[in-house]
Amino acid sequence: MQTPLSLDTVVVDRYCILKILHQGAAGWVYLTIDQTTKGFCVLEEVCADSNAIAFLQAQFNELFAVLKLREVAHYQGTIVEFDRLYLVRDYAEGHSYRELFEQSRISSEKEVMRFLRQVLLILRSLHRREIVHQNLSFNSIVQRLDGSLMLAEFTQASFVEQEFDADLFAVAVMSIVFLTGCEPKELYDEMTQTWKWRDRTTVQPRLAQVLDRMLSPHLQHRYPSAAKVLQALFAPHRPDFASIVFTFVLIGLAAISAYRMINHLSNLQPVLEASPIAIDAASTPQEKPKETIQQRSKRLGLNSDLLNQIINDSTGTQTAEKLINQLEPFSQEARSAMGTYKRADYNTWLTKTEISDRAIELLTDAQFVSRFPDQKGKVLNPRTFGQIWYAIARDQITKIQLETLPARGTLRNGVGKVYRSQFKQGQTLKLNLKSDSITVWIFSADTTLLKSFDQSSWTGKVSRSGSYEIVIVPSTTSAAQYELSIETSSTSK
Repeated sequence: MQTPLSLDTVVVDRYCILKILHQGAAGWVYLTIDQTTKGFCVLEEVCADSNAIAFLQAQFNELFAVLKLREVAHYQGTIVEFDRLYLVRDYAEGHSYRELFEQSRISSEKEVMRFLRQVLLILRSLHRREIVHQNLSFNSIVQRLDGSLMLAEFTQASFVEQEFDADLFAVAVMSIVFLTGCEPKELYDEMTQTWKWRDRTTVQPRLAQVLDRMLSPHLQHRYPSAAKVLQALFAPHRPDFASIVFTFVLIGLAAISAYRMINHLSNLQPVLEASPIAIDAASTPQEKPKETIQQRSKRLGLNSDLLNQIINDSTGTQTAEKLINQLEPFSQEARSAMGTYKRADYNTWLTKTEISDRAIELLTDAQFVSRFPDQKGKVLNPRTFGQIWYAIARDQITKIQLETLPARGTLRNGVGKVYRSQFKQGQTLKLNLKSDSITVWIFSADTTLLKSFDQSSWTGKVSRSGSYEIVIVPSTTSAAQYELSIETSSTSK
């Protein structure tokens, strides 16, 4: 989670930023001019841990080799600068569907059917190549000047075998938004976990049924592929003989069961019932019924739909109970707002703390990885695990306090600490650390002295006077004991 680059910034001495287009699922998206070719390019940022960048580059290059479709943006490759990874693609003239939606919020059923056919045909081609986009939105779908569609922002795309649900679900949400002119949050009923859109528009029953199935809260009820949705929407209706036969079989079985029950009852003999023994209910202990997952999530103020999305995004590493256990320690305020967090909220929180945004990011990353180690090095979906990251950041900013050196103590649950000291140019610093599970950073607003350090001692010279933050975070999920001190020498003459 990083702040956007400023206009006129030149990335890798080549791409000059002309405009910040929007915030994507994995980072910021920029319109740039290639100072080598003088042509326009788009940079799609992928926020990732520095240790994962090389792996991601290889993964994206493999993906680009397969993405040879006219309906997909042409990607030139990847670039890296200052631990930021960017996908570079050609600029295509046209309008994003966000722009089209803002111009005319409500679309006709005919227009939505055309949109569905075009997008689903592209997805069918991708899914047959075992590629899932995972980031479909109004911003990632562009209508070229000739009316054809183009998919972009493959920052979260990956190779899968069967899990195409995220793409189809996103297409269905966009469709009901087009039909009603309402944003998703206006259409989703959190109490019933269903989409309330039918009373806001009128469409043919066939389209309504298909969209409802695509939006079903039960994954097993949704369509397994884009090809199946295309068939359901556009294939001619045929009699469902299998359903007819199945119905008659059920009727026959019910009749047989009824006949056997009647014979059984007729052979029963009356029996003498013993008088019931009165039991004092007050004298028997009553066990308190175990709280259900639904009751617990409601008590904690958690959005059930968000929980389901996070579980689906975890690819099998999370269950509802395990996830709720991880979220319960958060403050009520942080938990209840999950699902609504945006980058703008985070930027607002940062204005209310004296600690730098870099320190907050380090502290938040450490606590997040402590709770969700399987997500380490991965690009966070801002709609799922990104919401957890924001909730942790919110609590960090609310609770964190600056401390003074030297210090000793124990760090637990991934929670780090921040210290601040004034250093002068030319001073020699000697850091002493007693711990085998602590990582240290030392930096100011414009200078980094120490990065991800985990050894017992370090000596270095201050290159610029200023106020420096010393951030320590545990590198283990268990309790981490430490002692930390920094000795300073006089500035050089």
